[in-house]
Amino acid sequence: MKTQKIKIILITYLVLTLMLFSIFSFLVFNNLKVFSNIPTDTNTTNINNSASQSEPYNNDSDQNPSNLNNNNSNTNDDAQDDAQNENTKITNTSTCVSVGEIWDNSAKQFKGSELMQLIKYATNSTVTVNNISAIKNRTINANTMRGYNSNKDILVTLGGLQWTPTYFSQDKNGNPILTLWLASSNDQSTFNSGFYPYDTPNSAYPDNMYGTSYIRAVSLNNGGWYSTATGGSSGITASKSSNHKFAKFTMTNEQLKNTSLAGQSLIEYIVTPANVSWQEYQLYKNITSAWEGWISVKEIPNEGWATGRPDSQFCSDSQGIYNYSNKSRYNVWKNDAIWLPSFTEMGWSNDKIGLWNTSTNQRNNAVSTQWLRTIDILLADYAMRIVNDNQYGNAMVYNSYAVRPALHLNLSTAIASITDIWNTTNFFSYNLNRVLKYISGNNTTATNDSLLSSLSSTIGNGAMLSSTIKTNANKVTDKAFINASSELVIKFGGLYWYAVYLTKNTSGQIILTMWLTDSSQLYSKNKVGNTPYNKYGSGTFNSGSPPYKDGASTISNNYGNNYVRTTLLSSGNTTSVFYPYTKTTTNKTAIGDFIISPNALNTQDALNLQKSQTSKSTLGFRYNLPNESYSNLINY
Repeated sequence: MKTQKIKIILITYLVLTLMLFSIFSFLVFNNLKVFSNIPTDTNTTNINNSASQSEPYNNDSDQNPSNLNNNNSNTNDDAQDDAQNENTKITNTSTCVSVGEIWDNSAKQFKGSELMQLIKYATNSTVTVNNISAIKNRTINANTMRGYNSNKDILVTLGGLQWTPTYFSQDKNGNPILTLWLASSNDQSTFNSGFYPYDTPNSAYPDNMYGTSYIRAVSLNNGGWYSTATGGSSGITASKSSNHKFAKFTMTNEQLKNTSLAGQSLIEYIVTPANVSWQEYQLYKNITSAWEGWISVKEIPNEGWATGRPDSQFCSDSQGIYNYSNKSRYNVWKNDAIWLPSFTEMGWSNDKIGLWNTSTNQRNNAVSTQWLRTIDILLADYAMRIVNDNQYGNAMVYNSYAVRPALHLNLSTAIASITDIWNTTNFFSYNLNRVLKYISGNNTTATNDSLLSSLSSTIGNGAMLSSTIKTNANKVTDKAFINASSELVIKFGGLYWYAVYLTKNTSGQIILTMWLTDSSQLYSKNKVGNTPYNKYGSGTFNSGSPPYKDGASTISNNYGNNYVRTTLLSSGNTTSVFYPYTKTTTNKTAIGDFIISPNALNTQDALNLQKSQTSKSTLGFRYNLPNESYSNLINY
């Protein structure tokens, strides 16, 4: 009897052991945190109104923060783009209309035909380089874009990565902008820096505040301070990395100048959320009537960047008030080039459409679960995520999920880059060829050398006036460089110029004289914090002091020593908007290497200026006026 009892006990222990082993194996297999009673994911909602179900995705809350800096070790441009594109390439394009790479790395400018095709797909309008009026003051969501393209989404490659356009609007300066969302991504990251978060909304820096998150500063390469401990009790200031896959989008050419990405920055063509009105305030229930539950009641931190909001607009519970808009660093992301979308922007299903009205294909991702910048309005340790198949959920911010940023492409500056004849260190031969064809009125496929030879013969020892240049330019079928007044406008070094005179210098070389089209460019392009120009590009002729009238001891209107020449146009003023035109190099890689001074042109000496006058004065001779000629000559 005793032996039988022992056998029963042993069998019972064996069965219990096997059961415990099976349970343990199951938990390990599913990568669950068996040592914690706190769930890593809650509130996964099936948007199709069926019964709630547990999410079939990996919720590994103990993964280390994923660093997105590992994709760019190859310094070869083409190889680098391929590596960057590996995790964002859409292989099934049957539901998309596609545009290839719109950025030309070698020319450091946008590709004209590809950019125009993208605009056509997104707006159903055709624009030209000098006329974008057809897309001014319009708002177009992704659903409307699909309507333009046989119910297909749009795919475009920019900077080696594939993006899908989601929204067309205007920035605060009236520039048309196209919002692009990374088409797909395998890259994953934690929302915070990996520490265990707590529900403390009243802390200095709540653990799910996007402005102080790891995902914003490091995973998106925006740089800046991010929290490394609960409530922001400690933190690190991250620097931007040129080895990051998003470096082209987040760093300037100055920051990239000594790297393999030199000259490839796209940031000057990107508008930040600070200049986008619909990202300042966001309330989902104002965008669609098809909202539900917690989203319908209050505003959600991280969605709009406006600060100083009243507590009454946000939710509160026993843990505190979930209003982050009065906290330091809350809205630093408004100055970021790339950012995570919000619920209000992307929506999460075909009836909860959001501002963008995205399709299921656009929302779906290679790694199904992806972070949003939106928080759970009643949990300061949770942020929201989108799951494929029209589901949304929340998750503790130390989980790792996919990172899919968005950006605003400034179509005004992108289009403007198409016609510049200068591309950082040399001339863009194709655009220079187009200019020569305009000046000569030539529609053939002539080379630059043959066009210069023809122009040399045409002008002989004389010159071609602006009226003739205008007439010839309008003979050319390519109208990209012709403005609304039928004048030839040349973009050179980022500024626009009229072509006003063609002649030869004292060495017989052909010289094109250009005149700035609009002085307001000087205000918008000036690099100085305290710009010397007002919004019209105006500046004083002298330094602003009352001028002398005697014309003897001090000549206040002498161009040779006046403020315009010595300061605003000074070759030594490295912060001037004109510095690129005055800077020279020993290897001819600067604009100034190709600009000649007036003393190399006979047309600006006193004798030739006299000859250019159509009639003599009543005294029987022509006058030389002060400042007109560079010669120290006789009769004035």
